[in-house]
Amino acid sequence: MPSKALLISEVALTSNQFDVLAKNLTDKGYSVQTNVLPKKLSQILWDEVQGMPPSKFDKAGIGKNEHLKMNVLIRNDKISWIEATTKARVAWLNWAESLKAYLNQHLFLGFVSFESHFARYEKGNFYRKHKDAFQGNTNRKLSIIIYLNKNWLVKNGGELILYTNEEPAKKIKISPRFGTLVVFLSDDILHEVLPPDRARHSISGWFKVNNLATL
Repeated sequence: MPSKALLISEVALTSNQFDVLAKNLTDKGYSVQTNVLPKKLSQILWDEVQGMPPSKFDKAGIGKNEHLKMNVLIRNDKISWIEATTKARVAWLNWAESLKAYLNQHLFLGFVSFESHFARYEKGNFYRKHKDAFQGNTNRKLSIIIYLNKNWLVKNGGELILYTNEEPAKKIKISPRFGTLVVFLSDDILHEVLPPDRARHSISGWFKVNNLATL
């Protein structure tokens, strides 16, 4: 396996891109950016998810561990948790680690860990309005999504809707186009995923604090 240092150099963000993301989080609690991830990282993640057979995805639930519940009236997508088992996955986790370090240094958020999974929405799948800081996982503080859908058109649907707490409140609709990055406060912003008309792929991740930590 290639060295960690090499992989970080291949997928590093510029400090300016980190600065914009951090400023957005401070000002409004979310950030939406296009073409932020290095092209090489986006491409190898797209290759990775395209090569995954349906058997690698499990039905998604609500909550985690002993709090996990299945409710197809709320969500019916499928997921596959990410571990450091391939070059693409290691590169993604390294990128997330570098973002975690930057946010901890500049915003003093106290993140201690990160978890993420691939998500697959088949035609007609959805995830109703919710927050990511659900029962049994209150240490999730920052949500991050990267979309892995090439040639995605408006007619394909599958938008992410953010219900922001800005004054006045806004409803932000985000098309899941390839390379689009969305970051938002997990326990603050309601959001939902609308049904697509074809298979839709993404990575969802969460930066976490210790349960006793406060922001």
